[in-house]
Amino acid sequence: MPVTSTDNPHSLLYGLANGSVKALEHDEAIAANKTLALQLQSRLEDFWLLNSPDGLWGAKSARALNAYKHFQNLSEPGINPHIAASLLNTKPTDLIPGFQLNGDWPSRTVMWINLHNQQISTNGNKGEINIVYFRGLDRKGEWNGNAPFIWNDRRCVLVIKDKAPIFAGNWLATCDPGEYYWDNPMNQEGCADIKAWQYQAWSVGHHHGSTGDQLALVQTGDITVLRGSDRLPDEGNNFSVDQHTTNNPDGDGFGEPVKGWSAGCMVGASSNEHYHEFMSLVQADPREKNAPGKYQHWTTVINGNEFLDIFPG
Repeated sequence: MPVTSTDNPHSLLYGLANGSVKALEHDEAIAANKTLALQLQSRLEDFWLLNSPDGLWGAKSARALNAYKHFQNLSEPGINPHIAASLLNTKPTDLIPGFQLNGDWPSRTVMWINLHNQQISTNGNKGEINIVYFRGLDRKGEWNGNAPFIWNDRRCVLVIKDKAPIFAGNWLATCDPGEYYWDNPMNQEGCADIKAWQYQAWSVGHHHGSTGDQLALVQTGDITVLRGSDRLPDEGNNFSVDQHTTNNPDGDGFGEPVKGWSAGCMVGASSNEHYHEFMSLVQADPREKNAPGKYQHWTTVINGNEFLDIFPG
């Protein structure tokens, strides 16, 4: 890979790839070469791992490079000919083998799940789904501040069809308690707030609440919750942290109070969306069809600010 022009925006990366530029094994060495750092940042931006390259190589840039290495199964430290060649030759669409990515919100969700070595169901052509909740993101995937006690989260169903990630559903929701149960917790240790992670812990059943029985995903496996203002961790399979809805067909609007609809459950704002869209997708999953009410559905909970910090798009 000869360098044909010093004006090439990746000239030093080409030099690394062909051996005319010395490998740099540590972040400190990369930081000392601002031109190379800028070229690295620019290439990582192509993979939706950074934005606004500035040549200042710090912790966020190092994290982005490590994420790239994770996706490409590279383990060498720093930047060397092998890694440089990979950066130059890999198409962004092929960043994670087995997927066709384009940097949109569903694609970056796949990146998040893969980076955290979590489960992802890929047979969307046959109806397999991935349930994902985002704290503090709006309908477009942008940060909304995540103020407490209001409807400001998203319930999404991620589907992989022909290797391409899409959202089959994207609805207003909450995965945090409303103010009533925060002030009047059902547990003496404090109100439950599910810890962001991935759990295989919900089965189709009926949520028993103030509005009567609701077709829902009910907790049947272990999850971790954080209780009260001290955020005390608590793990168990009997918290009744269900995925249910309200009795409002159209749902409350963004920013309206959650009130008593959630004591720590993950709740869809609109009952019409919950029953006719979300639960329809859940019940159409072939794994659910093969074991109705017994299959435990995976669900991923992501803090939106952390998501955008790592994958700005």
